[in-house]
Amino acid sequence: MKKLIAVLTVLCLLCASVAALAEAPAVKEKIGFANGVRFGMSQAEVIAIEGEPHEIDAEDLKGLVTFTELEYEKVPDAMVDNAIVDRTYLFVGDKLVAIRIDFDDAGQLYEKIREALAAKGEMITPDFAALGNAVFAVDDDGTPELNSVAFMDETNNLITVLELDEDGTDIDLTILDLDADYLK
Repeated sequence: MKKLIAVLTVLCLLCASVAALAEAPAVKEKIGFANGVRFGMSQAEVIAIEGEPHEIDAEDLKGLVTFTELEYEKVPDAMVDNAIVDRTYLFVGDKLVAIRIDFDDAGQLYEKIREALAAKGEMITPDFAALGNAVFAVDDDGTPELNSVAFMDETNNLITVLELDEDGTDIDLTILDLDADYLK
């Protein structure tokens, strides 16, 4: 009888070990921005943090993707020394997939932002073809500025694209979640 109990105990331990190994890996927590917003949040969650947006562009079809945009005008942005910016949150399927920050009349701010990104790692020329429909998150008409540079954050699977318009007065900084379902 003791042998039977010992065998059953060993079998139970083996089953528990196999079940523990078969568990799905823990979901990686998305990076949080200075204001507490995280990729994957719903529109309601972002509004709870940021307040009511200036405008909601619902179901804006870009390429083969339907984006919903929450637009906030003239708000301070902690990521860039509380500069006053226009910030747009882009959603696909009610999940936050991109954040676009627009700096008007930026002047020398472009170099400061570029230096801050370069301090994080190597700057690259973005491959917009590889982004597919995510290029519409970077630029509404799908044609980003030719002088764009990017920083690839492989730890968090993000790409940050920095654009300076032709006349040098408008800067767009777009952060894309490369884990977003619509990119796969």
